[in-house]
Amino acid sequence: MLLLLLFPALAFAQPPAVSATATTERPSPKIRLSDSIRVTLAIEGPAPLRVELPEPLLAPESDRDWGIQPAGPAKVTPAGENRERWVQVYQLDPFVPGESQTVLFAPLKVNGREIPGPGCEVTVLPLTTEASGEVSRPVTPIEEVPPPPPEPSSSTVWWWVANALLVIVVVVVAWRMRRRPKPVPPREWAVAAFDRLERNAASRAALVEGVATVVRGFIDRRFGIPAPKLTTAELLAAVEQAAWPVEQTDPLRRLLDDCDRAKFAGDVPDDDGCRSLLARGREWVNQVSPDPRPG
Repeated sequence: MLLLLLFPALAFAQPPAVSATATTERPSPKIRLSDSIRVTLAIEGPAPLRVELPEPLLAPESDRDWGIQPAGPAKVTPAGENRERWVQVYQLDPFVPGESQTVLFAPLKVNGREIPGPGCEVTVLPLTTEASGEVSRPVTPIEEVPPPPPEPSSSTVWWWVANALLVIVVVVVAWRMRRRPKPVPPREWAVAAFDRLERNAASRAALVEGVATVVRGFIDRRFGIPAPKLTTAELLAAVEQAAWPVEQTDPLRRLLDDCDRAKFAGDVPDDDGCRSLLARGREWVNQVSPDPRPG
């Protein structure tokens, strides 16, 4: 009888079969739109631990607003009796600002079973908050304290109270009617993404994969074709169906074929080849969506 009473307690004391977490470098982080942030994806489960990552890695609601690439290789370490812990650090780059955004991973497959992807909260500050007010505040000399103003009349007091109430009402209405910040135009998004990729790519393979990711994301934003979810063959069939001119489809086909060859066949170009691939990506974006500004 004692064993029967103890058995449920021992069963509840066992760790969960598989657990997945996503944590940032610090709790409730706030970053600028031009910054990056590191997120650690950790999975713990029975040994031997087999982790299969989805493609794309982020859930659809996060994949449109974030760029992601690994920041080093994944590591597997023992986590107690017959358990292991798989850890991978990723670098994420925001595409749009937002007071509180959930970075959500797509469902993962661990030891042959699918589990929900974890998530974490990040605040991306708009561009207007990046400049510090202390920097632009002019330095003025010390001034003498003026004499106290005359006592205001009751009518003046009520005038100020009415104006203060009006301001409060306007602020409350504006706060309730506020909308999500306007997304960055597709061409500006692609230019910024290429610049970040050139600065932060961890390896030649990561740079090649990043070029393909930026080009596909640009097509999704500019033309409404879900390029990140299509294979290269499906994407090329979609653009041909949309009657794109050959001057646009041929360079796109060669660019994606080179990226696929590096990703799936391991044919990664050298440094010069990677720079050329990045330049071709920029050139293609400029060709299909030229800069509207004069000059």
